[in-house]
Amino acid sequence: MNELMRFVAAVLTVGVMMTGCAASEGARDGAGMTEEESLSKPLEEQYALAGERYDALYERVTAMQQDIYGGEWRTKTSAGVIPGSGFDLGGKLVGDTRDNSYYYTSFRNYVYDDSTHVTLEVVRQMWAKRGWDVTEDPMAPANTRLTVTAPDGYWYEARDWNKGEFKLAVHSPVYWGSVRKTNDAIRERLDAENAGRAHGDTFDPDEDGNVTLLPGVYRPFPAWDALEKYPSVAE
Repeated sequence: MNELMRFVAAVLTVGVMMTGCAASEGARDGAGMTEEESLSKPLEEQYALAGERYDALYERVTAMQQDIYGGEWRTKTSAGVIPGSGFDLGGKLVGDTRDNSYYYTSFRNYVYDDSTHVTLEVVRQMWAKRGWDVTEDPMAPANTRLTVTAPDGYWYEARDWNKGEFKLAVHSPVYWGSVRKTNDAIRERLDAENAGRAHGDTFDPDEDGNVTLLPGVYRPFPAWDALEKYPSVAE
């Protein structure tokens, strides 16, 4: 390779690297915000945004549950309040790492009988009528799952295990945010509310760690002032 070709290759390489960097710096999350806009906010504001996004997820979970089955669903009471790292979803947001992005997820299931069984075909038609592009994946023998990503970035999964159990999973888009600081703040306030019995026995798990709830009932996002309300826990 002559000197001119080496020079051109070097320029192209630098250009690609700069383009990738610019794409990362300007990438907008599920709320239309950049990494700089989100991470520059003080912790209390990031916490408030996390709470709004948590509630937005459960608005969609509630609506989907009601469309499928209006009775009681089971869930792990400890799951869902603390978000996961957006990095775990595999590049849904350009430039995300384990420390600068997050998403919320929810799992619900119910045991059905002949009168409460909603088939995956019914769900597929329901989603297709909304204009959603539904994917059907075979899993274990005689089992299938449906997945779809809605236009607003929320992802849904439905499974019917053909043994009397219907499962629904929903996760939010990925958002920029200081994951460790925000999650530590959520966990502290969650523990404080638990110890202070802020919600009575509504979300007390059974011996298997499950709680049974109607659609629309979910663990409230911990209040920012929970440490002041339940000071004995913070000490």
